[in-house]
Amino acid sequence: MARFQYLVSVDGSVQSDAAVVHAARFTEIYGAELTIIHVVDSSVYKDPDVVERMETTGEMYLERARKTAEEYSATVKSTKVLVGYPFDEIVNEAAEIDASVIFMGATGISHSGHIGAVASRVLRGAECHVMLVRGGIPESGYENILIPTDGSKDAEYAAQSGLSIAKRFHAKVAACNIVDTSRIVEARVVTAAGVGAGRHYGDIIKLPESAIKKMRQRMLDESAKIADRVKEIAESKGVDARVVVRDGKPAPEILKIVRDEGIDLVVIGYTGKKTISKLLIGSISEKVVATAPCSVIIVRGSRMERVIPVHE
Repeated sequence: MARFQYLVSVDGSVQSDAAVVHAARFTEIYGAELTIIHVVDSSVYKDPDVVERMETTGEMYLERARKTAEEYSATVKSTKVLVGYPFDEIVNEAAEIDASVIFMGATGISHSGHIGAVASRVLRGAECHVMLVRGGIPESGYENILIPTDGSKDAEYAAQSGLSIAKRFHAKVAACNIVDTSRIVEARVVTAAGVGAGRHYGDIIKLPESAIKKMRQRMLDESAKIADRVKEIAESKGVDARVVVRDGKPAPEILKIVRDEGIDLVVIGYTGKKTISKLLIGSISEKVVATAPCSVIIVRGSRMERVIPVHE
């Protein structure tokens, strides 16, 4: 069986250096091969002499990254300095080597708290999975992995991926589902068909508190069942997992769980049940990736079998 191919893009930033460590750990633990690239941005550097100097700087970044990767016993297949638009070069190189995962810093050299422009475009445009790195990885590996799930196909693939990672790193898993019970309609308007018995057209009738409570509990129970399915799979693989159900807006609640539970890696599907277009990342995933304080892997279901042995 051919080795998995992983790609890491470096730019000399702190987050980029951290991405190399994450990529190296994955490469070693899955027996993959790692390609390391640096892109000289041709939209910024146009003078040939300046480009040449930047290529030399890029070679220094690559050598540093190669040494780091080899310290973790990762197999480095090649290192390359490319000249062009960073997004295009990263995505094209990933396609060229048939990469399963792209690793890169979430914020780049801007040091902004939000996802960088290049990372955002790669996330949307790449055909493979993408890991956006924030911060380092514990020496012992990932310890607490969060797998948000909504029962969608991509969420199912993300769960398989997250559980494989958890098993390899002996990490604990929190399987979460968020339900927004504020969507419960607590009142209704009387229509023509409902007129009578003291009810008039257009009247607003508030539902009994007992009925609202039952609907809320029904939604929470269904939410727990969705997360329980991930827990059951985890237990069948010998992975320690727990279920977390929260009531609220999905993205903010997921981010709260990350902070409350000490999560160091989130594994989330590229799209969810509510995504209308495959051209757009699911809005929940996008919000989580944009501001999560830890690293996030965005899983594309179509590439699942190319990343890890999901049936191990």
